[in-house]
Amino acid sequence: MSSRGGPASRRCAGKRADGSPCRGWAKRGVDPPLCGPHSGRAGPPVGNRNAYKHGCYARPTRDLTRIEEVVSDLADRQAQLTAYLEARLADGAEVKEVARLFALHGQNASRLGRLLRDQRALSGDSADGLLRAIGQALDELSTELGIEL
Repeated sequence: MSSRGGPASRRCAGKRADGSPCRGWAKRGVDPPLCGPHSGRAGPPVGNRNAYKHGCYARPTRDLTRIEEVVSDLADRQAQLTAYLEARLADGAEVKEVARLFALHGQNASRLGRLLRDQRALSGDSADGLLRAIGQALDELSTELGIEL
């Protein structure tokens, strides 16, 4: 017996790859005493979703060197998050989880909006549109007032 005592504190009887004894702690209810990897019982119980990975924070799968690629990647992730959120709502997820997902959804939407604004500013479309609008307003004022502006 080990220093901890009791049948639950037995050491694993399995062997390592080099032939030496494993000496890991045995899982409960396994005879002969084996640790999780040697007994095939490693991992969480079936149905456990404590460490479920949704992929929202995963690294990009493509090179993101241009702002168009970053916007596209974030838009794809926002769509994935929306689908995941809808699926969790349909499954009757807990309020705490749904609130966390909605907060993440809002943060991503805000980031996407800022990126789209920055993309437009970098492309020059925003300045051209503003100049066109000012020019059109001056033309209309010139026509109404009958003077050249």
